[in-house]
Amino acid sequence: MTADNSSQKKRLRVAVLARIFSTSAGGAERYCASLVKHLASQHEIHVFAQDIRTQYSQVVFHQVPLFCRRPRWLNQIAFATYTWWQTRKGFDVVHSHENTWHGDVQTIHVLPFSYLWFVNRHGFNFLFKTLQLITSPRLLTYWVLEKLRMRHQPGRFLVAVSEPVKAVLHKDLKHNLEHIRVISPGIEETHVHSSSEKMQARLDLGLPMQGKCLLWVGNNAIKKGLPTLLEALAQLPHDIFLVIVGSAAPENKWRSQVAALGLEDRIYFKGVLDDMALAYTAADLLVHPTLEDTFGMVVLEAMSHAVPAIVSSEKYCGISAELTHQKNAWVLQDPLDAKALETSIQISLDSNTVEPMSQHAFAWAGTQDWYQLALAQEALYYEVVSLKT
Repeated sequence: MTADNSSQKKRLRVAVLARIFSTSAGGAERYCASLVKHLASQHEIHVFAQDIRTQYSQVVFHQVPLFCRRPRWLNQIAFATYTWWQTRKGFDVVHSHENTWHGDVQTIHVLPFSYLWFVNRHGFNFLFKTLQLITSPRLLTYWVLEKLRMRHQPGRFLVAVSEPVKAVLHKDLKHNLEHIRVISPGIEETHVHSSSEKMQARLDLGLPMQGKCLLWVGNNAIKKGLPTLLEALAQLPHDIFLVIVGSAAPENKWRSQVAALGLEDRIYFKGVLDDMALAYTAADLLVHPTLEDTFGMVVLEAMSHAVPAIVSSEKYCGISAELTHQKNAWVLQDPLDAKALETSIQISLDSNTVEPMSQHAFAWAGTQDWYQLALAQEALYYEVVSLKT
């Protein structure tokens, strides 16, 4: 953010709550860190986190004690209590990315527990879920914290990371539209890579120089559709190989599937990469048959590197609400349909498809920059402050 746009505005003192602060963790963590980075030049930002992996010189960091690793719900209560005590005075805005009962701005990165647990459940099924909830300290903790987090109060706003999340908050959970904003993840910059850069990236990652490279990124193999992708890969030509980036747990399940399908020589597991740009540079196509993603930041990141993407429909992945099928992405209607996924990969890699889809993906990604999104977040901060005065 540049000073000419903000020089006349009050410099705010903002507390940001996030258990993990990192640019190399999941999408929610990268979202939080990127917003902080872009807001810190204009405002006094204080980050309260238990795990601080990324630091910025303009940001004040506060180490929150890790009260216990297990059970996680106890740590969640402790984190919420500690940060409430530390931020109850002295801040213009408290912005929470966590399940806490306090905070003027609450960014919703995942589908709400109440929605997943109760919506569209009736009769005995509803009663059974209710009994499960009230007899489980863990579930009850998450439910109560979420209820307190999302309850309406003057000056509190819920920020959805995609339009589908906004629809869940409004239509399914009955929150008022005037208290909901949509601020989606963005990108730092766009990149077009030459063929020589692609070859160098493959060399650096230990990948084949020839053939088509599919990229899958995730920390949850089942939820992000890796088993379906492996099934589809087994039916594709042998010069198509797959790079897996992330922890991809549970590893034993998908590795046994790789062995059963005879794909050992076509799979390259690279674990968690500090520099994701290397993977995007090496790839010809991102395949993201996710079963649940409120946005799908990896899709936007790939597109910013001119890598076309296959992604589940908006029923499963929020970013697809903004994409156009077969123009800037291939939108997959059923992420569990391995045959449909196989077909979509073949068509997307075809020379008549891949280049125009790559160009449109790159152009759309260029409209999603963090500068504009940080301005939207800043405007919401000022709205919070105005309602407090």
